Amino acid sequence: MSIDDRFDRLASLFLGEHEPTPTSGMEMAMRSTTVAAPREGVVVITPLIAGNLPVLAHPWLWHVAARLDARPTALLRMASDGVQVALLNASGPAESSDSDLAAWLLHAATVARRWFVVPRSGGEIETVAALEAEEAVVVTGGDEAATVAAYQWIRRLVESAKNAGKSAPLTPIAVVGCEEHAAKEAAATVSTASQAFLSQTVPLAGTFPRLERTAVSHQRFFSECVQAAELLAAIRTAGAAAWARASAAKNVPHISAQPSVSTPRTVPEPSNASHQAAAAVAASIVAVGIPEGIASSVPGLWPIAIRCPGHAHVEFASDASGRLHLLAWSEHANSLRVARAWSQRHAALLRAGFPGLAADPMPIIERLVFRDATHAVEWHHTGVRLDLLVHQPGGWLHVALNDEQSQQL
Repeated sequence: MSIDDRFDRLASLFLGEHEPTPTSGMEMAMRSTTVAAPREGVVVITPLIAGNLPVLAHPWLWHVAARLDARPTALLRMASDGVQVALLNASGPAESSDSDLAAWLLHAATVARRWFVVPRSGGEIETVAALEAEEAVVVTGGDEAATVAAYQWIRRLVESAKNAGKSAPLTPIAVVGCEEHAAKEAAATVSTASQAFLSQTVPLAGTFPRLERTAVSHQRFFSECVQAAELLAAIRTAGAAAWARASAAKNVPHISAQPSVSTPRTVPEPSNASHQAAAAVAASIVAVGIPEGIASSVPGLWPIAIRCPGHAHVEFASDASGRLHLLAWSEHANSLRVARAWSQRHAALLRAGFPGLAADPMPIIERLVFRDATHAVEWHHTGVRLDLLVHQPGGWLHVALNDEQSQQL
C-alpha cells in the first residue's frame, strides 16, 4: 500500500498534499539524555504514553522501556489504586523487599539512570505536564487505527503545552508489533501530519517487531496513590540523596545546602544517612491516597452523580441554595472551564435530572482543590473558589482558602 493510499484512508488527519517525512535519521533526533550521565543527582524522567497496542499493553511498555535505554532504569506505572514499580536492566531479586514507596525510590536512585513513568489511564496529559517532562514517548502499534491514535496523542500533548504557554515536549514514537518497514511507514505518516498541522517533529524512537525477554528486578506494588507532582518531587529528592551519599562515600566534595566556612563537613554514618534520606523522600510524597470524592469532603455540598464527557476529573455538586458547584484537583484546572460551558449548554437537562438546582440562569461556582496551600497563591482573586484538603488519620480535613466575597477582589 502506497503512502498516497494511506493519506486517502486517513483523510481525517491529512488535508493537504504533503510529502511523507523519511524516517532515515529519525533515531538520531532523540535527545542526548538517552546516553548522558546524570549531573549531581539530576534525574531524567520520561513519560511513556500507551497508545493502541497489540494484545496487552503492559509487556510492550516494559519491553520498550528496557530498550530505549540499555542502562539500569526505573519503570513506574501509576494506577488508580497505587504505583507498580520495577527496575529494568539491573541485577537483583525479582521482588523488592522495601517496605514503602519512599524506600524503593531511594534504592532505585542508586542504580537508575533514567526513570520511565506510565501515567494512569485518563491522566496522561496532566501527568506529562506535572512531571515537567522535556520528552514523552508515545508507544503505539503500526496499524491504521493505532497510527490515528498516536497522532491524536501527539496533538493533545502539543496543544496542551501551547495552551499552558509552555514549549511542547519532544514526542518520539516507538512502533511495536509489526515489521520494520511497516513501523517506519506508520512513523512517517504520523511525523508528516505532525509537521504539517502542529509544526512538531516526531522522531522514531525505535521499532520493536516482537516481544523479547526483559531483565526485570525489584518489582513491587505500593498502594500509595501519589499524584504526578508529588512523584516528581519524590524522585528528585531520591536522586539528590543518592548522589550525595555516593559523593560522601567517595569523599568527593559537593555543594552543601548550608555551606559553612569554619566547620569541616562530616560524613554521617551510613545507617543515619540512609534513614535521613528515606525520610526526605517520604516527606516529598504528600498524598498518600485521595478521597473517593472531593464533594463529599467539602461541608455543605451534596455530590451529583454526573460527569462532563471527556473531563471526568471534574465533580458536580449542589448546595442548599441550588447552586451548581464544579470541583477539580488543581492539576485539572483546565477542565473546569470546559465543564462550566458544558453545564451551561445543558442546564435544562441538568435541572430535569436534578430538580433541586436553581432556575435560569443557573448559578455555577468553580472550585479548585489543593493539597498544598502554597500552590493556591496564584489562583487568588481569579473568580474561583479555593479549597484545601489535608489528609489526617481520621479522614480528610477541609479548609476554605477564600470565600465568595474575596474570590474576585
